[in-house]
Amino acid sequence: MTSVSPVRRLRRAERTCWTVLIGPLCAAPATGASVLTTGDNRLSAPAAVGATAFLAVLVLLVVFLLPLVNEWRADSLSGREAEEAPHPVDWSAKGWVRVRDTFHSAGLDTTRLDAVSSWSPVADLKVVHVPQPSPGRLGRMEDWGTRLQRRKSVWAVGAAGGLAFAVLQDRISLPSEGDRLLVPAVILVAALWAVAGTFLYHALTLNVRRPTVHVAIPRSWRTLLRSPAGAVLLRHEISHLRHGDPMRRRYLRHAPAAGKAAVFFDGMTALAITPVESTAQTLTSIAVFVLTLTCGLYANSRAGRVLVTLMEMRADAEAVTDAESADRLSAFLTAQQKRNPTRQKADRLLALSRGWTGGHPAPYARAVAAAWVFAVGVCLPAIGIWTGVLDGVSA
Repeated sequence: MTSVSPVRRLRRAERTCWTVLIGPLCAAPATGASVLTTGDNRLSAPAAVGATAFLAVLVLLVVFLLPLVNEWRADSLSGREAEEAPHPVDWSAKGWVRVRDTFHSAGLDTTRLDAVSSWSPVADLKVVHVPQPSPGRLGRMEDWGTRLQRRKSVWAVGAAGGLAFAVLQDRISLPSEGDRLLVPAVILVAALWAVAGTFLYHALTLNVRRPTVHVAIPRSWRTLLRSPAGAVLLRHEISHLRHGDPMRRRYLRHAPAAGKAAVFFDGMTALAITPVESTAQTLTSIAVFVLTLTCGLYANSRAGRVLVTLMEMRADAEAVTDAESADRLSAFLTAQQKRNPTRQKADRLLALSRGWTGGHPAPYARAVAAAWVFAVGVCLPAIGIWTGVLDGVSA
């Protein structure tokens, strides 16, 4: 029986953690429909699943997608307003020969690589996602809206206006009947939805389907490559480039929020359909709800933290080609750990010393165990409703 390669094990661990993050949101239609199909005003199964799926999509839009798009807009404007723009790398120059050869040995064509260079006091090579604005007037509208968001006075005026309207709405009389304003209001709402949909389409097209990823290489890297660990560290960053890690890190900043909302929703639905006919059943249901909710939130937070470590470990595994390169990377990480100790570096050093074969490649086992407890606490009541075992036990 052949052993699984370290890179495949780490990629599988990454997929497991992503499942822990988005699994509660995917399960929301089934768990929510189990509540809507019970009680006096019960819905049909297709209607209940459809209503809960619509709610899940709405939560995903508000909690995940809108903050992500807003971050793209802010970063895009900040990058274009920067005082010193990065300079494209001239691969034909003599100083970039070592860097170019390392990219070619990794199977990357430097002519198609968006590599930029900059002066930096720290030799910190990064692979970054560069958000792109919408074309034409839509892009200028995005920039205008982003500049308005930066001004605290706009938020203060908006809050004051909303408070004044809430207090004085009974004294405000419309100039005409409400029916006459219905058609213009519908047209205005439809126009706003059309503009918002266009903005969202361009944001997803330019930043997800065709993302712009820059390899930011400080000029000091031309000297760093002469050091023993230089080539290994460059292959480490190339691994991040090949797997699209810059975009995944952006997703990771917002995905846990949507997952936590889904965890709370799933836990509440499980509590709503469990038996509460006696005091013992009520106490048991509340205890199970607290345990389920705690495990779900812990698994979400743990998986979000471990995912970044898994990306770094996978890049280490792809950068190490032999025992000599492993020793060089270990020496570099050891020196960095002495300067700035972190749990991530300690986990990377431990996995590097074991060759990514001893036990779990990263400390994500507790996240998986907590996710299983959450899944059992949420799915068993829902399965009981769908199979008829718990039909009608809770109003």
